[in-house]
Amino acid sequence: MNRIVLSTTLTLAAVTPFAMRGADYASTAPTLDLASPSPENPNRFSFGPTFGLNFKADFYNNINPGTTLAGGNHTYNDGHVLADSGIAVDGLTQNWGYQNGSQYNAAHGGTMNFLNVGSSSATGNPQYGGELIYQRVIGSLPFLSGDWGLEAGFGFTELDLRENLSGTATVDSFPLNGVIPPGPGYNGTFSGPGALLGDTPMRTAATGYQKLSGQLFSLRLGPFAEWKLTHKLSLAASVGLTLAPAMVDYDFSETATLAGGGVISESGHSSKTKLLYGPYVGAMLRYDFDKCWGVYVGARFQNLTDLNQSIGSRTARLDPSVTVYATAGISWKF
Repeated sequence: MNRIVLSTTLTLAAVTPFAMRGADYASTAPTLDLASPSPENPNRFSFGPTFGLNFKADFYNNINPGTTLAGGNHTYNDGHVLADSGIAVDGLTQNWGYQNGSQYNAAHGGTMNFLNVGSSSATGNPQYGGELIYQRVIGSLPFLSGDWGLEAGFGFTELDLRENLSGTATVDSFPLNGVIPPGPGYNGTFSGPGALLGDTPMRTAATGYQKLSGQLFSLRLGPFAEWKLTHKLSLAASVGLTLAPAMVDYDFSETATLAGGGVISESGHSSKTKLLYGPYVGAMLRYDFDKCWGVYVGARFQNLTDLNQSIGSRTARLDPSVTVYATAGISWKF
């Protein structure tokens, strides 16, 4: 809500002086001949590719696997191994549980294996897209040589923010010592009785990835001012509000080869759609070949709200709060 208030305030503050000047001039001009000449082509369309910088994805895991010391408490995305009433005496525990059949490895007396991924961040630069911009000149600037008007832009950005899990994902293996575990979904208790599992994990590295991907659309609106630097070269500045529907997928996949043989893997997927919003400020430098056609380069700073989505205890956050767009393309005036 603060972003909407800020954007609206900036937009009104930028438009008001120009609107008041136009109204005052119209009331004092005695004849049509004394009015400032209108631009020959007050409508402008501009289109080109965009390159989004500084998009960020934060990945959080609310699970703590603990240390590899004997007798500790360990929690995982796919189960737990906790102390029970006799853990200090026998080095075994009945207070454990798991979710998937792939976690059991029968080799060398059998082990139960649990995956864990730490919290981390990822950026991907640039994020590619495109934008169509429409500008309508409304009046002349009260200073220097130039015009002012309203600007609307419609764009899209393809998102692909990926983190490889080398160094942040691990698998903990606990010995079964010949015990055949109950089926997946088993949960032991503190006081038992239940299947006995060794309480000291062997921790090894896992590989895989987690990512946010999808599309970010944008519809932005605000005033602009354009100054003539030369007969063919002009500089424009704009400010306003962006509304940005986002359709984002959260995916992860992890795999580990166990020391005793076998492989353990885990994956997940979720999708979410949300309307993001926030203010923007931009600038465009345009060179006109003739009265209709030209080329431009531009940049825009944008501050949008976040998008969060979860899979179990895992949470991924798309953070577009400090993004910068660079663009270039062709323009047409009529």
